[in-house]
Amino acid sequence: MSAELTSTKLNAENHLLLDQPLLRLPQELARRNFKSVQRIVEREKDYVLPALKDTANASLSNSSTPDQTLAALDTMISRMQGLKRKMETLQEEEKKIHTQARKRIQHLDALHNIPSLVDVKYDQWSRVRLDRLLVDHMLRSGYLESAKQLAKEKEIEDLVDLSVFVQCQRIADSLRRGETKEALQWCGENKAALKKSQFNLEFELRLQQYIEMVRAGDKGKYIEAMLHAKKYLTPYMDSQSTEIHRAAGLLAFPKDTKAEPYKVGSSTLLDFGTN
Repeated sequence: MSAELTSTKLNAENHLLLDQPLLRLPQELARRNFKSVQRIVEREKDYVLPALKDTANASLSNSSTPDQTLAALDTMISRMQGLKRKMETLQEEEKKIHTQARKRIQHLDALHNIPSLVDVKYDQWSRVRLDRLLVDHMLRSGYLESAKQLAKEKEIEDLVDLSVFVQCQRIADSLRRGETKEALQWCGENKAALKKSQFNLEFELRLQQYIEMVRAGDKGKYIEAMLHAKKYLTPYMDSQSTEIHRAAGLLAFPKDTKAEPYKVGSSTLLDFGTN
């Protein structure tokens, strides 16, 4: 009897070990949201405070007319109104993140009130977990609409990462079209996390931009490519010297060259950097 009770006893801590990623994303989103607030406030502060000081000094020294002073003040007020709107948007995003985190914590905390694996409450909890895993699998497999529909039907939108996968899919689609803007923006928003990765995505994207400029075969684009390389590629010389030297060699070959690795074929985005 004792062995049977032991085998059916629920160990909540073991379950929580498997479900740690459930809490990790809201924490990362909250951190990123805070960084966005910090960045926007710092930018506006760096503009408004000097502008306010200059306007006050110009007004006191009579070096500006009343109309010029009013125009400067109107500009600053407009900037502050824009800041307020951005802060309101970020505050709403923060509320959504907190709601999502609270519901996820409640979902995991429910395990501590379930004494046994044969308890009907555990069966109900497991069904929710299975629905979560199914939605996650659909998202990772690219079935976004099906995942959304299932999450809505099971009322588990706050327990799955729909918005993140939608964003990832959008970035992946843009890369397939040969566009790098959205991916670079994502890199800028996630610099801290990317620093821990061995794969330097931002460098690969900047390298691909350079390749596409050279591939155009236009002299004007060659100059643009060289300026681009100086600004975005040379800072990586210590860690990516081989790729940068190969990229520099691309300027010496015509568009229709048969020489490897500069031959232009059916290559797709990032192929040059990974060959």
